[in-house]
Amino acid sequence: MIRKIFILLIANSLSICASVNFTIDASSFNFPNDSYDNIVINGSWNDWAGWGVTLSDDDGDNIYQGSVNLNNGTYEYVIALTGSADNWSGWGQIINAPIGSECDFDPNDDWANYGFTINGSNIEQTYCAGNCMECCDAPCNNNDDDESNDDNDNNEEQFDGYELVWNDEFNGNSIDNSKWNFEIGTGNWGWGNGEHQYYTSRSENAFIQDGKLIIRALLESYSGSNYTSARMTTKNKGDWTYGKIVARIKVPSAGGTWPAFWLMPTNSVYGGWPNSGEIDVMEHYGCDNNHIHSTVHNNMYNWNGGIPPTSYSAYTSATSDFHIYETEWNEDELNFYVDGQYLGTYFRTNGGWQQWPYNQDFYIILNLAIGSHFMQCSTEDELFPQQLEIDYVRVYQEVQCNLNGDANSDNDVNVIDIVVLVDQILNSSNFDPCLDLNQDGLINVVDVVSLINLIISTNR
Repeated sequence: MIRKIFILLIANSLSICASVNFTIDASSFNFPNDSYDNIVINGSWNDWAGWGVTLSDDDGDNIYQGSVNLNNGTYEYVIALTGSADNWSGWGQIINAPIGSECDFDPNDDWANYGFTINGSNIEQTYCAGNCMECCDAPCNNNDDDESNDDNDNNEEQFDGYELVWNDEFNGNSIDNSKWNFEIGTGNWGWGNGEHQYYTSRSENAFIQDGKLIIRALLESYSGSNYTSARMTTKNKGDWTYGKIVARIKVPSAGGTWPAFWLMPTNSVYGGWPNSGEIDVMEHYGCDNNHIHSTVHNNMYNWNGGIPPTSYSAYTSATSDFHIYETEWNEDELNFYVDGQYLGTYFRTNGGWQQWPYNQDFYIILNLAIGSHFMQCSTEDELFPQQLEIDYVRVYQEVQCNLNGDANSDNDVNVIDIVVLVDQILNSSNFDPCLDLNQDGLINVVDVVSLINLIISTNR
């Protein structure tokens, strides 16, 4: 019986194909032009023969589109320009992915190609030509219902292979003290940065309103400072090593404001700052409105005598709209995103703890600072009060498998799991790491074969 099922599965799998839809924003290039008047996608599916998919711009907005139907498998491609200058060879000018980036499909080889894997579902490939953003004026906002609007958005993100392990949706009447601490005062030397505010735990400075956490900075004389605000942490209440750390935030606009969503080490196992690291998921300086930054600090990269820290940035509508800020952190990389759009990656090298202290627990900090010796403009007192708004904070970690191959989660592995696995291959685009039995990052017929062999060996 099992062998008959296996033959049927092989037959079904061979017939699986999908449509790959390419949307390429060429607005940052002076192409097409008289010399290169065609944009094409050249890829491995036709042995890089050229003219793989011809793209067209039907409405003149410099967004080029085209599609191709392909069987299940892994493919790589580049964007190419062709025309009279290269005798329409299909290979006049080549636009690669940024080398070593999130969209460099195989960063370990010598070719910075884009790429994708088909596993029975249609694929969308949407890029600003030559980088990893969806559009050249990124983050993009092409939909009136986009996540960046002001409406409260409590829909939980779905990340393949991850599960939600901690969150605060701020839907209660008051701040949850089982999740958050308040840091009080001015710290050492203005929290190390010459900041001007006094942090309090008062309801005037931090409170819940309309399903959001509000951190409000006030212009007032308080304990020797001219401003008050709040700084909240999850230390010893929410501490993690690795995962996806996500928050949906709108920042203030006044000059002198410095809101941040960031991570610090719980136990500082390599010593005090900067030795044990700092991960800034999002910072915004009021002197440069709508320019957000994601930055990494450590012993090697810091502003205290080291190499200037690695930072990634983008312009958004950060002061007028909510945006989703995220870091994806594993044992080798820190990836940063805004609204799901890639900003950059800090990689672990062979620099030891001095370059990679990020193998220990970190906790979350949300704060709104006022002024500092980094601030390049005066604080705009006439615009106060100012506030940082947080819709939610969520932490995801990789799913841990109790029983590999248990597709229907009944704590047993049998022929029913084969049926469920096949159904997932045919009808679902979700990736369940517990069903990736050969651990190749794909769920396909090879995993079905592995599951059959597992069942046979278990029942002998």
